[in-house]
Amino acid sequence: MAKTTGAKKAGTSAKSGSRKATTRPAAKSGSRKSTTKAGTSAKSGSRKATTRPAAKDIAAAHQSLTRAAQGEARLRRALKKHKKAVAGIKAEVKAHQRDIKALKGEVAVAKKARKAGTAKLQNADAATLDRVAT
Repeated sequence: MAKTTGAKKAGTSAKSGSRKATTRPAAKSGSRKSTTKAGTSAKSGSRKATTRPAAKDIAAAHQSLTRAAQGEARLRRALKKHKKAVAGIKAEVKAHQRDIKALKGEVAVAKKARKAGTAKLQNADAATLDRVAT
């Protein structure tokens, strides 16, 4: 009977009757810590040293949020600056497009004038040749 009581304290089944340290199946409890004969965790001392108080966790979370907010603000400022630069470039492109359109209109007028001048010159040359020939 003493074996089964010690086995129950150690976290083992009553069928095995063993007092040596065993591990619990992961599927049953979901943890991976090993237990000893007294039923205490072998790693509990080390876990307490690595766990942080809630205040430290809250402070760390607050600091992370602050850093994230500062990063977001920096990115927003950069985006605003770039949007202004892009808007300026777009305005400049529109101005150039207006200039190009005006120049194309001038080229079309000059082309028509050149063609009309060429036709007039050809007519004048033909008339001059007719006068010379007669």
